[in-house]
Amino acid sequence: MKSAVLYLPYLQQASMMLVVRAAGDPVALAPALRAAVQSIDKDQPLHDVQTMDERMAAAVADSRSRAALLIGFATLALALAALGIYGVVSYGVAQRTREFGIRAALGADRGAIMRLAIGRGLALTALGIAAGTAGALAAAQLLSGFLFQVSATDPATFVAVAALLAMTSLLACFVPARRAMRADPLSALRAE
Repeated sequence: MKSAVLYLPYLQQASMMLVVRAAGDPVALAPALRAAVQSIDKDQPLHDVQTMDERMAAAVADSRSRAALLIGFATLALALAALGIYGVVSYGVAQRTREFGIRAALGADRGAIMRLAIGRGLALTALGIAAGTAGALAAAQLLSGFLFQVSATDPATFVAVAALLAMTSLLACFVPARRAMRADPLSALRAE
Protein backbone atom coordinates (compact mmCIF):
# COMPACT_ATOMS: atom_id res chain seq x y z
CA MET A 1 0.00 0.00 0.00
CA LYS A 2 1.59 3.26 -1.19
CA SER A 3 0.76 6.44 0.68
CA ALA A 4 1.69 10.07 0.46
CA VAL A 5 1.79 12.60 3.26
CA LEU A 6 0.97 16.25 2.69
CA TYR A 7 1.58 18.89 5.37
CA LEU A 8 -0.52 22.08 5.25
CA PRO A 9 -0.61 25.03 7.68
CA TYR A 10 -4.06 25.50 9.21
CA LEU A 11 -4.81 28.37 11.61
CA GLN A 12 -1.25 28.59 12.92
CA GLN A 13 -1.18 24.85 13.52
CA ALA A 14 0.27 22.17 11.35
CA SER A 15 -2.32 19.74 10.05
CA MET A 16 -1.47 16.49 8.43
CA MET A 17 -3.40 14.96 5.59
CA LEU A 18 -2.92 11.38 4.64
CA VAL A 19 -3.84 10.45 1.07
CA VAL A 20 -4.17 6.77 0.28
CA ARG A 21 -4.72 5.18 -3.10
CA ALA A 22 -6.90 2.10 -2.79
CA ALA A 23 -7.87 -0.57 -5.29
CA GLY A 24 -11.07 -1.57 -3.48
CA ASP A 25 -13.68 0.29 -1.50
CA PRO A 26 -11.92 3.27 0.13
CA VAL A 27 -14.46 3.60 2.94
CA ALA A 28 -13.79 0.00 4.02
CA LEU A 29 -10.12 0.92 4.45
CA ALA A 30 -10.82 3.50 7.19
CA PRO A 31 -10.50 1.07 10.16
CA ALA A 32 -7.22 -0.33 8.78
CA LEU A 33 -5.87 3.21 8.27
CA ARG A 34 -6.91 4.20 11.78
CA ALA A 35 -5.09 1.17 13.18
CA ALA A 36 -1.97 1.92 11.11
CA VAL A 37 -1.88 5.54 12.32
CA GLN A 38 -2.48 4.47 15.94
CA SER A 39 0.39 1.96 15.71
CA ILE A 40 2.78 4.79 14.74
CA ASP A 41 1.44 7.50 17.08
CA LYS A 42 -1.30 6.76 19.63
CA ASP A 43 -1.94 10.48 20.22
CA GLN A 44 -2.55 11.25 16.55
CA PRO A 45 -6.30 11.38 15.82
CA LEU A 46 -7.69 10.26 12.49
CA HIS A 47 -10.77 12.24 11.51
CA ASP A 48 -12.54 13.62 8.46
CA VAL A 49 -12.07 10.44 6.45
CA GLN A 50 -13.43 11.09 2.96
CA THR A 51 -13.00 9.73 -0.51
CA MET A 52 -11.41 11.94 -3.15
CA ASP A 53 -14.77 12.06 -4.97
CA GLU A 54 -16.40 13.48 -1.82
CA ARG A 55 -13.63 16.07 -1.45
CA MET A 56 -13.92 17.08 -5.11
CA ALA A 57 -17.72 17.36 -4.82
CA ALA A 58 -17.34 19.65 -1.81
CA ALA A 59 -14.75 21.75 -3.64
CA VAL A 60 -17.04 22.40 -6.64
CA ALA A 61 -20.33 22.68 -4.72
CA ASP A 62 -20.37 26.49 -4.85
CA SER A 63 -19.67 26.53 -8.57
CA ARG A 64 -22.40 23.98 -9.23
CA SER A 65 -24.97 25.94 -7.24
CA ARG A 66 -24.07 29.13 -9.16
CA ALA A 67 -24.39 27.22 -12.43
CA ALA A 68 -27.78 25.84 -11.38
CA LEU A 69 -28.91 29.35 -10.50
CA LEU A 70 -27.77 30.65 -13.89
CA ILE A 71 -29.58 27.80 -15.65
CA GLY A 72 -32.75 28.65 -13.73
CA PHE A 73 -32.52 32.32 -14.71
CA ALA A 74 -31.80 31.39 -18.33
CA THR A 75 -34.85 29.11 -18.42
CA LEU A 76 -36.99 31.88 -16.97
CA ALA A 77 -35.61 34.34 -19.54
CA LEU A 78 -36.42 31.91 -22.37
CA ALA A 79 -39.98 31.47 -21.10
CA LEU A 80 -40.43 35.24 -20.82
CA ALA A 81 -39.03 35.72 -24.31
CA ALA A 82 -41.46 33.16 -25.73
CA LEU A 83 -44.36 34.78 -23.89
CA GLY A 84 -43.33 38.23 -25.14
CA ILE A 85 -43.00 37.05 -28.73
CA TYR A 86 -46.37 35.34 -28.50
CA GLY A 87 -47.97 38.54 -27.17
CA VAL A 88 -46.43 40.79 -29.83
CA VAL A 89 -47.27 38.45 -32.71
CA SER A 90 -50.76 37.83 -31.37
CA TYR A 91 -51.39 41.57 -31.10
CA GLY A 92 -50.03 42.14 -34.61
CA VAL A 93 -52.25 39.39 -36.02
CA ALA A 94 -55.30 40.84 -34.26
CA GLN A 95 -54.54 44.25 -35.78
CA ARG A 96 -54.14 42.76 -39.26
CA THR A 97 -57.12 40.38 -39.23
CA ARG A 98 -58.96 42.43 -41.87
CA GLU A 99 -55.86 42.52 -44.05
CA PHE A 100 -55.52 38.77 -43.87
CA GLY A 101 -59.21 38.37 -44.72
CA ILE A 102 -58.86 40.65 -47.75
CA ARG A 103 -55.77 38.75 -48.90
CA ALA A 104 -57.73 35.50 -48.58
CA ALA A 105 -60.63 37.04 -50.56
CA LEU A 106 -58.22 38.10 -53.31
CA GLY A 107 -56.94 34.55 -53.64
CA ALA A 108 -54.00 34.22 -51.22
CA ASP A 109 -53.75 30.67 -49.99
CA ARG A 110 -53.76 29.88 -46.28
CA GLY A 111 -50.09 28.87 -46.29
CA ALA A 112 -49.03 32.29 -47.62
CA ILE A 113 -51.06 34.04 -44.91
CA MET A 114 -49.52 31.81 -42.26
CA ARG A 115 -46.00 32.49 -43.59
CA LEU A 116 -46.73 36.22 -43.51
CA ALA A 117 -47.84 36.09 -39.87
CA ILE A 118 -44.94 33.86 -38.78
CA GLY A 119 -42.44 35.92 -40.79
CA ARG A 120 -43.16 39.02 -38.71
CA GLY A 121 -42.46 37.17 -35.47
CA LEU A 122 -39.32 35.55 -36.81
CA ALA A 123 -38.03 38.92 -38.05
CA LEU A 124 -38.44 40.30 -34.53
CA THR A 125 -36.69 37.21 -33.19
CA ALA A 126 -33.76 37.68 -35.59
CA LEU A 127 -33.34 41.25 -34.36
CA GLY A 128 -33.47 40.02 -30.76
CA ILE A 129 -30.93 37.27 -31.41
CA ALA A 130 -28.56 39.76 -33.05
CA ALA A 131 -28.88 42.21 -30.15
CA GLY A 132 -28.58 39.40 -27.59
CA THR A 133 -25.48 37.99 -29.26
CA ALA A 134 -23.84 41.40 -29.22
CA GLY A 135 -24.72 41.83 -25.54
CA ALA A 136 -23.51 38.33 -24.69
CA LEU A 137 -20.19 38.91 -26.42
CA ALA A 138 -19.81 42.16 -24.48
CA ALA A 139 -20.59 40.43 -21.17
CA ALA A 140 -18.53 37.31 -21.92
CA GLN A 141 -15.57 38.40 -19.82
CA LEU A 142 -17.80 38.90 -16.78
CA LEU A 143 -19.10 35.34 -17.04
CA SER A 144 -15.79 33.67 -17.82
CA GLY A 145 -15.20 32.96 -14.10
CA PHE A 146 -18.32 30.77 -13.98
CA LEU A 147 -17.36 28.59 -16.94
CA PHE A 148 -15.41 25.35 -16.87
CA GLN A 149 -13.85 23.67 -19.89
CA VAL A 150 -15.60 26.05 -22.29
CA SER A 151 -14.64 29.44 -23.65
CA ALA A 152 -16.81 32.46 -22.83
CA THR A 153 -17.14 33.04 -26.58
CA ASP A 154 -17.72 29.42 -27.61
CA PRO A 155 -19.33 29.51 -31.08
CA ALA A 156 -21.19 26.21 -30.60
CA THR A 157 -22.87 27.56 -27.47
CA PHE A 158 -23.91 30.77 -29.21
CA VAL A 159 -25.34 28.83 -32.17
CA ALA A 160 -27.18 26.38 -29.89
CA VAL A 161 -28.76 29.18 -27.84
CA ALA A 162 -29.77 31.09 -30.99
CA ALA A 163 -31.31 27.93 -32.46
CA LEU A 164 -33.19 27.22 -29.21
CA LEU A 165 -34.55 30.76 -29.12
CA ALA A 166 -35.53 30.57 -32.81
CA MET A 167 -37.39 27.28 -32.24
CA THR A 168 -39.13 28.70 -29.19
CA SER A 169 -40.11 31.76 -31.20
CA LEU A 170 -41.45 29.62 -34.03
CA LEU A 171 -43.65 27.73 -31.58
CA ALA A 172 -44.81 31.02 -30.00
CA CYS A 173 -45.70 32.41 -33.45
CA PHE A 174 -47.59 29.33 -34.60
CA VAL A 175 -50.83 29.88 -32.62
CA PRO A 176 -51.42 33.49 -33.76
CA ALA A 177 -50.44 32.54 -37.31
CA ARG A 178 -52.99 29.73 -37.31
CA ARG A 179 -55.59 32.25 -36.18
CA ALA A 180 -54.58 34.54 -39.07
CA MET A 181 -54.85 31.66 -41.49
CA ARG A 182 -58.46 31.12 -40.44
CA ALA A 183 -59.45 34.75 -41.06
CA ASP A 184 -62.86 34.86 -42.77
CA PRO A 185 -62.71 36.78 -46.06
CA LEU A 186 -66.42 37.68 -45.98
CA SER A 187 -66.31 39.31 -42.56
CA ALA A 188 -63.19 41.26 -43.59
CA LEU A 189 -64.91 42.56 -46.75
CA ARG A 190 -68.08 43.50 -44.82
CA ALA A 191 -66.00 45.50 -42.33
CA GLU A 192 -64.47 47.62 -45.13
